[in-house]
Amino acid sequence: MSYASLEHRMAKNYIDMFPPFIPDKNAPANIHEQEQFYDLMRNLYQLAYDEPLLFVATLNEDDAYPNRFNNSSYDKLKLKINMKKFSKAVDDLVKKMFLLGQGSDVSLNKRQQIILSRLNIDNFTNLPAAWVWMSKRKDANLQAFSHCLFYKEYHYLSDIYAQLFDETAYRKLENWMLANGYKRFDIYDVTASDCNLSLTIANPKWSTNPPSGGFEYKIKHTGISARFNPYVTEPPVLGLCIPGGMKPYLLSFDDMDSELQGFVVRRTKKCNMCNYCVQTDKTGTRPMAYIPVMFQETEYKLCTYFPGYNYCWTQIDDDLVEKLIKMLSFMDRFAPIEAVLT
Repeated sequence: MSYASLEHRMAKNYIDMFPPFIPDKNAPANIHEQEQFYDLMRNLYQLAYDEPLLFVATLNEDDAYPNRFNNSSYDKLKLKINMKKFSKAVDDLVKKMFLLGQGSDVSLNKRQQIILSRLNIDNFTNLPAAWVWMSKRKDANLQAFSHCLFYKEYHYLSDIYAQLFDETAYRKLENWMLANGYKRFDIYDVTASDCNLSLTIANPKWSTNPPSGGFEYKIKHTGISARFNPYVTEPPVLGLCIPGGMKPYLLSFDDMDSELQGFVVRRTKKCNMCNYCVQTDKTGTRPMAYIPVMFQETEYKLCTYFPGYNYCWTQIDDDLVEKLIKMLSFMDRFAPIEAVLT
């Protein structure tokens, strides 16, 4: 999707990651007060989209990184700088709003004063009740404040990512996972990622340690992980979580039905002799890490390393959901323990 400017693109990310209104019915701020604050924050992000020049001095031509996993391959050094410049202008204002709600002594620049005035906020000694509550409540944090995550027991991220993907297909996958003992984890910051709100749905049978987010590295549970990268052409991505790499499942390739075999052959990286798996071998005797499999009378040498890079999608549909369910069901045969994640 193209935008009128780079700043319009960045502002749209805030709108896309804003959840539906779900209040906390037992909060000190009543439902109407929570809705007022929700409308205020939604209007802030809409204002950023409608009038980005309120936030920055100049607009830039629209652009985005086409490669999610390697921004450097897109040789435009100033692109992320300009992207972050706009995001920083929005984020700095939201952070100051959070601190104002806590009663901190905050200095607003002229731009920030104008923006808040456009939102009918001129008296900083009498802020809306829900604004103050979301700033001061126990375990208050900037992500919950900026996205109006009022009710701590509610999984807002399921709603956010459902609306970013195909709602019907996403809910079908999520409902199957929850019915089969998987648990949802809202993760506010993912290591080595620009995503502040990531959702992981993980099977607790694999480990008592909670997931850290993402689907590429150190995966300990089967499940899915959804996250949002504001710098790429298609920001939302949903990845299949494959614990331990592909080796145990490829060694049992013959136990898969033909449909699942076809899915695995299509998605798994074929060995291209990159030698990553043997680069530290000084003896020259270590075997390559690929597993040979036979499918439809053809042999494929399938890589066992970092499968998350290939098992991820920016769009999902019912057909993909059926295959993900098959793959999750197959991998769960290998779960080492029965455990309860907290």
